[in-house]
Amino acid sequence: MKNSGKILLSAAIAMALVGCSDSDDDFVSIDLRLMETTDLHGNMMPYNYFSDSDKQSYGFARTAPVIRAVREEAKNSMLFDNGDLIQGSPMADYMASLGEDNLQSNLHSVYKAMNLLNYDAANIGNHEFNYGLDYLKAAIQGADFPYVVSNVFKYDDTLLSSSDFSSQSCEPRIDEEFLSQAENAFTPYLILERNFEGSDGKMHPVKVGVIGFTPPNIMSWDKTNLECQVVVSDIKTTAEFYVSKMKAEGADIIVAIPHSGLSGSDADVPFIDNATWGLANIDGIDAIMFGHDHNNFPTTTDTYDGMEGVDAENGKIFNKPAVMPGYWGNNVGIIDLKLESTNSGGTWSVNYDQSTAELRGLYEDTEIMAQDVVDAVADDHQGTIDYMQTPILKIDQKINSFFSAIEPDLSVQIVNEAQYNWGMTVTQDGTVQMEDGAILLSVSAPFKGGRGGAEDYTNIDGSELTNASVADLYVFDNNTPAILKLTAADVKEWLETIASQQYQTVSSGGDYLLHQMFRSYNLDVFYGGWKADGNSNSLNYTIDVGTPPRYYVNANGELINDADDKPQLNPNGDYRRISDMTYNGVVLEDSQVLYVVTNNYRASNNWIPGVDQAEVVHEDGAFSNRELVDQYLKGIASESTEEVPLHRFDNAENFSLTGLTSGTAVKFLSSPSGETFAGEVPSVAFTSETGNVGDNTGFSVYTYTFQ
Repeated sequence: MKNSGKILLSAAIAMALVGCSDSDDDFVSIDLRLMETTDLHGNMMPYNYFSDSDKQSYGFARTAPVIRAVREEAKNSMLFDNGDLIQGSPMADYMASLGEDNLQSNLHSVYKAMNLLNYDAANIGNHEFNYGLDYLKAAIQGADFPYVVSNVFKYDDTLLSSSDFSSQSCEPRIDEEFLSQAENAFTPYLILERNFEGSDGKMHPVKVGVIGFTPPNIMSWDKTNLECQVVVSDIKTTAEFYVSKMKAEGADIIVAIPHSGLSGSDADVPFIDNATWGLANIDGIDAIMFGHDHNNFPTTTDTYDGMEGVDAENGKIFNKPAVMPGYWGNNVGIIDLKLESTNSGGTWSVNYDQSTAELRGLYEDTEIMAQDVVDAVADDHQGTIDYMQTPILKIDQKINSFFSAIEPDLSVQIVNEAQYNWGMTVTQDGTVQMEDGAILLSVSAPFKGGRGGAEDYTNIDGSELTNASVADLYVFDNNTPAILKLTAADVKEWLETIASQQYQTVSSGGDYLLHQMFRSYNLDVFYGGWKADGNSNSLNYTIDVGTPPRYYVNANGELINDADDKPQLNPNGDYRRISDMTYNGVVLEDSQVLYVVTNNYRASNNWIPGVDQAEVVHEDGAFSNRELVDQYLKGIASESTEEVPLHRFDNAENFSLTGLTSGTAVKFLSSPSGETFAGEVPSVAFTSETGNVGDNTGFSVYTYTFQ
């Protein structure tokens, strides 16, 4: 009996081992590499069309070799683009100048290049809408890969009534009832069937769901193009609606490619543009390849410190892998997903712990480019060069944005003059009827202030203003002019918001003055025309950077909101940095009515204190603000008999910094290219020190000395 027991025990062990072996045979894994580009903005060639130089570090021709190398490293891979593709560069401007008809017989330059890389799918970003729906649809027809965006719907007045909305029947929607009935304007999602090689050496079919999103604010930013043409829904609500449908239709995994940043963790606020954090909370989404913010993720910077569930260094959001590969093709985003099946590939799940995320930068050797991409866009490249070199005016002065936050500069001044000139026209011809005693102002900002790296500044240091100069001065060709009606008190509050974000509080020499991560296109500078004698600017104000900020900001100069999602007043005191605001030398009363020429983007920013009290009294979608600059400069040229006359601009000294005693020097960062110009600005000096702005390196340290 003892031997019999041993035999039975051995048999049981053997059966158990056989069972384990069968289970192991059923287990299979797949290593799937996902790759992403985002915010290319039409930058196909590493070429600086503003300075007519090939000394530019980024461009898709340099990105393509990295994509190919990354793909070669993996047995299984897929490639996606996140959006903001057809707008935002001189080449994109040139293509747009050729018009929609050109796209009926010719591919857009971005697709001539990208079709060579075998993309699997792409998402539609907010800047895709800048030229209107017809141009967008004509352009993307040239793509050899499908497009998705799930939260844009065709406008249908049978589904919408005045009872649905508080103001107009073209506003965004959010409720599931609407989502279940509305017709998508574009393909909302895809389920791509792919065969991937598994750990067993066999090919396995996997259904990869791909879903895209665009920022809801397109309805404000591109109101002229989109109002009552499309309707936009909330990103997170739309994702919850469609992800369940994708799963029901058999998606094994779901990859989200939202053109949406990561800047907050309040998932309950509807219609936020940066909704990536909320998307990561949704069951069923396995990987997120995002964009829009022009930031890097993963990153070792402190940009995302303190955000719940965000492991920025390892590229995880609630343990799900996520990437955002910068902008302009300067990085390739990589997610290596570990797929696992316990039934020989019958079903798949993602092992998040063993999935990773990384960014792959461009090769240090700037000569490494994809020759087939270079050849594909050669004609458009030359066309862009010719287009941008067309002269408008001769100049004998430097126009740049190196020190825009320190001293008033001509790069902002010229834009303000153009806008003010347009504002004078529409008020004098009766299009806009100003109240008696009201004052007309213009507001603009330095659109190139280092966001795209140490050389991303306006720098016109030649003898001419050309078409390239117009684009250099006004980067955003989609902005259209608008006029706001508000009071001097509102403008002061507006400026307090900006001053809180841009300037750190300085208390002694050697302090750093600027919040360098603050985006310069929000550094609003007001302008009030010239006095009748033509000698000096008629609007002046001071910014006291020795006083704490009125509004609470974090270390990056970002506003901190209160429980009502409004910018939070500094809890430590009722501080004010803006003072001595005068017009023609007379102090402005708070009740003074002002009409301010701006752009549609700023007019829609009703989260800004001061702007939230403004009335939009006029909008003009017939022109862009860039076209106002172009018309203004060409109008000056037309007053002369010379084909390209010489013109000199006078700088309006409309704001100044105070806060420390005269002779005290503080530090700030700017482009090393500003070294020569610093010698021409009495209060600014170049140093040999260097510094970083977020993930961007190569900035130089300058000093500003209080006068």
